[in-house]
Amino acid sequence: MSEAPKFDQTDLTPPDGDDPDALALSALLSSRVCHDLINPVGALSSGLEVLDDPSMEGAMREAAMDLIRSGAKKAIALLSYARLAYGAAGGFGAQISLEDAQKALADLFEITKADLKWDIGTGLAAKEKVKVLMVLAYAAADCVPRGGLVAIEGDIDNFTIKATGKKLLLNQDLVRALGGDATDVTPKLTPALIASRLVDAAGGAIKVDRTEEEVVFRAAFGA
Repeated sequence: MSEAPKFDQTDLTPPDGDDPDALALSALLSSRVCHDLINPVGALSSGLEVLDDPSMEGAMREAAMDLIRSGAKKAIALLSYARLAYGAAGGFGAQISLEDAQKALADLFEITKADLKWDIGTGLAAKEKVKVLMVLAYAAADCVPRGGLVAIEGDIDNFTIKATGKKLLLNQDLVRALGGDATDVTPKLTPALIASRLVDAAGGAIKVDRTEEEVVFRAAFGA
């Protein structure tokens, strides 16, 4: 019987110290959302410019319509995701429907190269826990840039997200941000940093494991 694979495991316990300035953190997160939206919104603009040109006919107009459809689909998926993962949906202390989170992630994954497998149940869950799940799921999709599977398993208090694919990438800056390291944090890493703070505030922990076959994100919340 072969030995179980050894994981390169990092225990992501946020370091002691003050949180980043709230205004700076919100500005970074806003920059992340704008960065995500600029391409699909730009595609909408380009497509409309073509349609406004009366000399464009036939295949060019159809290509413009395809560009508009694609841009709209991406923008809606990204905004729906951001509303739940980054926004104040439901108000402070509220609960979020896991069905809504699943739908938002399913739409998001349609514009990535990864497939989504959801096995974490249904019902209402604490908003902060759902945000962490959504951030880690999107991070897992980035780990398989050439396509693969992102599987979410467990329950909302203790879940695992596994990314498997032909090519695996794990950004060490992401690992540090999930550990609460705010040094030189960028807009792209801001959601991971926020996720680390949410888990830490709940008395829990995030761990990231990697083998040659998979990248695994684990989140466990305290009582």
